[in-house]
Amino acid sequence: MKWARVIATVILGAGLCVRIVFAAGNDLLQLESRLMRVHINPATGKWCLWDKESNVRWPTEGTADPGTAHGLDQPFQPKSISDTTVFLANSAGAGVIFELVDDGHSLTIRYEGEEIGAIRVLEDALAVTDTEGGYVIVPCREGLLIPADSGVAFERRFGTSDYEGCHMNMIGLQKSGSALIASWEDVYVEPTVLSQVQPNQTPGQRLTARFQLRRSARMIRLTPLGNGNWNTIAAAYRKLAEKKGSAIPISGKIRRNNHTQLLLGASNVKLWTCLARRMNEESTAEESVAVRWTFDEAAAIAEHLHNDLGIDRCLFMLGGWTEGGYDCRHPDNLPANSECGGNEALANAIQRIQNLNYVACLHDNYQDMYRDAKSWNPELIQKHPDGSLVQGGRWLGGRAYIVCASQQLDLAMRPQNLPAIQKLFGPWSYFIDTTYAAGPQECADPKHPIDGNADIAWKIRLSDAARNLFGLFGSECGREWAIPHSDFFEGLVGVSGKYYHTFDPASMGAIVIPFWEMVYHDCEICYGKYGYAAEQAAEYVAHHVLCARPLHYHSIPDHRYWIDFTPVSDPSVPERSCFTRTDSGWAGGLHPMDAFIKNTHEVLSPLHLETGHDRLSCLEFLTPDKTVRKATYDQSKNSIDTIVNFGQNDATIKCHLGGTVLLPPWGFVIESQRLAAFYAKSWNGIEYPEGALFTLRTVDGENISDAKRLRIFHGFGAKKIRVTGKEFEVEREAIVKVR
Repeated sequence: MKWARVIATVILGAGLCVRIVFAAGNDLLQLESRLMRVHINPATGKWCLWDKESNVRWPTEGTADPGTAHGLDQPFQPKSISDTTVFLANSAGAGVIFELVDDGHSLTIRYEGEEIGAIRVLEDALAVTDTEGGYVIVPCREGLLIPADSGVAFERRFGTSDYEGCHMNMIGLQKSGSALIASWEDVYVEPTVLSQVQPNQTPGQRLTARFQLRRSARMIRLTPLGNGNWNTIAAAYRKLAEKKGSAIPISGKIRRNNHTQLLLGASNVKLWTCLARRMNEESTAEESVAVRWTFDEAAAIAEHLHNDLGIDRCLFMLGGWTEGGYDCRHPDNLPANSECGGNEALANAIQRIQNLNYVACLHDNYQDMYRDAKSWNPELIQKHPDGSLVQGGRWLGGRAYIVCASQQLDLAMRPQNLPAIQKLFGPWSYFIDTTYAAGPQECADPKHPIDGNADIAWKIRLSDAARNLFGLFGSECGREWAIPHSDFFEGLVGVSGKYYHTFDPASMGAIVIPFWEMVYHDCEICYGKYGYAAEQAAEYVAHHVLCARPLHYHSIPDHRYWIDFTPVSDPSVPERSCFTRTDSGWAGGLHPMDAFIKNTHEVLSPLHLETGHDRLSCLEFLTPDKTVRKATYDQSKNSIDTIVNFGQNDATIKCHLGGTVLLPPWGFVIESQRLAAFYAKSWNGIEYPEGALFTLRTVDGENISDAKRLRIFHGFGAKKIRVTGKEFEVEREAIVKVR
């Protein structure tokens, strides 16, 4: 569209201005800042945004509608024009407000009108295509990069704070080298990503991000970023997160409670079901009862990990300790079940665990209530509009019913609940299940009605209360709004050895990227959740290397599992089993679970210790197929690089310490000033035909390049390693003199 002459201009501070321009016989309004120019038709509300730095236009051609809703299709007239705002209104009572905010860095689009109802917006504005090299970033768990050239057609809704929806209130887009963020605050903003494939046409694929604004949601923000990519999007959103108060660094959490520092580099070991009691649907009859670990055995496992395996940092979690067992009889927890040993045995176990300097944590739940609970009270249950009770899942305790979030805090803070639990057992941390996992809930009970925003507000209060009482607090999955109110998330990094629980990224042609780490790595301790097969976990381990996150070990065998077992000695394991290998290495002859824990903890624990106060500042794809990826964590003086091969074939890369390195599938190299690690087929001139795992750490705190002594851990494979020109043979671990 060609613009003719400027009729009037209002020049404002910070480079902002409002202009009235004339084009094709129409007076058009133009908002302008140093970074963008927005053209608005005052009669129709149609608009477009120019990113002045990149000279890229949203939408690429034509104009975008003001939205689809009752009244928005009627003619508008300017109601007011101020220094940064154009307010259009019409006779149907609908209004749309375009406003430059944050000194012209962002444009907000807001809506007014009592009868306007739900609004569908931006589907014609935020589209990217294959010919533009476009992609969409969705912050679902770690993050999805969805390219516009995958050839995959789909439509998927990513609801705000929903289970596997948007875990940050944003979506990023890029086209023609130009980046943009769409962000919001209200839980009733519902993004959907749509992919349309058009064979034998140009463009051949089109990705669109559209938004449904329901109920209280009336605003969305657009932030053009100029030339950039996923790194630009992450860095810009971090600034927005800091402004709204969600980016609380771990360093501040350590000042709040010193036990937080014990979570840096801590592996997550969880005994989910000390007592597994299964009830029928109605919670009226037992179907089975099994003791998987007594409380004494739980403490013995922690001592085994610490004393026998040398696992120095651990978040050790216990589930199924309550009176009924795991997911039974909530919210009535006490006394600790007698089948596993009772109150005294649990208190003793927690003391033994914390004597190891591990963080002990108890698993609880205040969302689910069961009919056989002593405190069963339908008055507290969330209600449908027709007054019926909202049901939850069918778990071990039978059919659960969802307690309204406004009632959960009072239940949790009854004298016989959290206060008594803290007094009896004294764990340094507490975990309340589902609090961050379940999407925003609504309750229609007239005695305690809430909407989705109030649901989150009540969950924040519950989190704060538990955290203030125990010291540290965590919950399931994780959301950005929970960061200021918690210390760890369980389930954000992955689920059951996979990236996601309910879908396969390939169904969207998507690539999983550590976008969460690019925004919030330095703000929260994060883990995956649920059990998985160690012998199938190579890709999952590689994912954690790129994310610089410790693993969760949620498939611990029953009882004192390491005492009586049959060792596995065959080194020719499949590639997906590589991290259970013990050939010629540290864990030779040990239980396969112990071997897996030791091999992975020795890599991921020091990696997180090195990066825990940093963000992932630069993610690079080193190959055209994007399977070899490099993550750089370098806000601090001690930058650290991780390079991981997610491809199905060996990959050759170059790095500083290892020189030319050959990485097998799911192989990696880690390099920093104080830490180096690799799973590779060659490193620093030594060949490892079957692949080998080593880590190197400085002993006295110097840089590796200056160190006189190094601690070398050898997980598996050939024993020889070359460091600073010297060769060493390390069977298990050794401190060697390199100078």
